[in-house]
Amino acid sequence: MKKSLLFSIILILIAALAYGAEPQKVNFNIDKAKLESGTLQVFEENYVVEGKGQKKRAVGIILINAPPAKVWDVLENWDVMGEFVPGLSYYKTVHVIKPIGKDDIGETLIEGKLSFPPIRYTLDVKFDKANLRQDWRMVTEKEIASYNAKQEVLKSNSSMIKSIEGYEYLEPYNNGSQTVYTYAPIIETFGAVPNFVDRALTKNTLSGYVKSVKKRVETGK
Repeated sequence: MKKSLLFSIILILIAALAYGAEPQKVNFNIDKAKLESGTLQVFEENYVVEGKGQKKRAVGIILINAPPAKVWDVLENWDVMGEFVPGLSYYKTVHVIKPIGKDDIGETLIEGKLSFPPIRYTLDVKFDKANLRQDWRMVTEKEIASYNAKQEVLKSNSSMIKSIEGYEYLEPYNNGSQTVYTYAPIIETFGAVPNFVDRALTKNTLSGYVKSVKKRVETGK
């Protein structure tokens, strides 16, 4: 139970739900005073995985002092996240399946790597700019082989990672001058994870990611 909750709040390693099956919005009992003070609130969400019953994930919600369009500009540019997200070595775009458009959903393959432990993975990220929403999942080894057969060079995912998926979205607040940011990652791993790995991953939690995004938007740092 402890590890399940820990994994549900892992940040960079992001997620495990059927891709595209995410709810458009989730409703939680948000504390307005905490929200308006800029405090991160973390909630638990139940979701159903076909053939596996119910699982839980942590969902982080925070208020950012900037309009949604400015926040989106930061979230859309994964390639610079290594500059400000703690524990992340890099994200880099390796293939654009469909460009991000104003009304169309863009889709991009993005490779990521943690500083420690040095875990590498490739995500299939969908950008719904019209609804200010992103969904992602880890590309499977079968898909990597298929892309590489077409001369798209993708690296294999680190062996300890079974599944990474998640979503995030933005909602206007205070007449659009501020933004409520919702971020929901999960990870599934193969087998038991050593305690030292658990501790290293904990440094890259939902809290660290969400707060780093807020700081980047508000201060540029």
